[in-house]
Amino acid sequence: MNLPKKKAIPTLADYCKIYLELHKTAKENTLVSKRTSVNAIVRHIGEHRLDKITPFIIEKYRIDRKKLDGVKESSINLDVIILTHILNTAIKAGLIDRNPCKEVKRFKVTQQRDRILSGVEVGLIFDRLTGKDRLMVLASLFTGMRLGEVLRLKWSDIDFPKGLTTFVQSKTGKLVTIPLSSFLATELQAYKQSQCGENVFEDRDITRVVAASHSQHFNKLFKSIGINNFSFHSLRHCFASISFRRGYDHAV
Repeated sequence: MNLPKKKAIPTLADYCKIYLELHKTAKENTLVSKRTSVNAIVRHIGEHRLDKITPFIIEKYRIDRKKLDGVKESSINLDVIILTHILNTAIKAGLIDRNPCKEVKRFKVTQQRDRILSGVEVGLIFDRLTGKDRLMVLASLFTGMRLGEVLRLKWSDIDFPKGLTTFVQSKTGKLVTIPLSSFLATELQAYKQSQCGENVFEDRDITRVVAASHSQHFNKLFKSIGINNFSFHSLRHCFASISFRRGYDHAV
């Protein structure tokens, strides 16, 4: 009599590779968030087999993330949410039959307002960033464009004589035209002199992987110049929220 073979239970690290592959078509910010949490989870508890992960192991992970990594409680909560989803996916695949995350309480955190750049941080952007990085940041800061929208920008989308730029909103699919500040227009025209293609910033097809790589790049870049806990997406929250007082014409 041939009995059905049981599925081999992978380690959490091995299954996380499968999990990320299953969700590779997620939105760029969601994918970056998942990868960030998965990398931390794998680093700390990735060696455990899926069926050997216990609430105690998860609790120890939370403590280590807070004490050893210095991570905020809100970020640890997000890690646990991602881990919960990973294990629920494994349950649906028939690899395990329970999710130990259900027995782990979340940290109580107060809702924080959107991250806005301080005047000093705005100064760091103007003083420290150069080249394409600088122009991409300014483009989002002065127009409110998302990362994907900035990456898809073509020179034909910018009407310098009229001071307008047109782009398709990635979230709504709507074609919108907004005023271009004279300062940003001057910066873009100077940058254009060193360019020869039709695309402003990126010649490759803007896939989720390409967008995610740019997002990770800017996360590291902001941190390297002294702007912590800030992402490219956060620039949208700064649009029309900061009064620039650096001697330029910043009317938008």
